Amino acid sequence: MAKDTKFPFDLDLSNLDTGSITNILNDIDQHMPFMESERDKTQLLQVKKFFEEELKMVNRLH
Repeated sequence: MAKDTKFPFDLDLSNLDTGSITNILNDIDQHMPFMESERDKTQLLQVKKFFEEELKMVNRLH
């Protein structure tokens, strides 16, 4: 039976603080114009959504 995981990966992000996740989201926004195919853009948007949800779910230490 397959293990249910969050797209696109299943990572323990508990060590990341709010600033770190915000930096990742900013990096994603900066790289978005360089995505050449719609598939690449879609995948990057899915990764962005993953980090946005993680940021909303947990109260992070600063």
